[in-house]
Amino acid sequence: MLEAAVAIEDVGLATSLARKLESASHIITTPRALHSVARVLGGAAALAGDAPRARRYYEQALEVCQKVRFRPEIALTRLQLAELLLDRYPNEKAAAMEHLDFAITEFREMKMRWGGR
Repeated sequence: MLEAAVAIEDVGLATSLARKLESASHIITTPRALHSVARVLGGAAALAGDAPRARRYYEQALEVCQKVRFRPEIALTRLQLAELLLDRYPNEKAAAMEHLDFAITEFREMKMRWGGR
């Protein structure tokens, strides 16, 4: 539900749902699909305009997903982190481009497509 709220850019709903999931940010599975909860929380924080919180969640998602080699979520997280850095941290363009290049390469290798915003 949180991922859907972020996708439709419903800040109120995303913020409300994110509060309920904060304690589960270290989890990478949900009952119906594999997701990094921290990545989705990062998206909600970014949508709400809280760039520092979004960045912390994205970094947490990377840490958790790298431990278990969760390749699709690593690529998605790095893409979203790149978007955040480009939008909110203009002095970190080089780092953003590294994340973006990594994500694009991974998506191609895994034959994934990103619909994005």
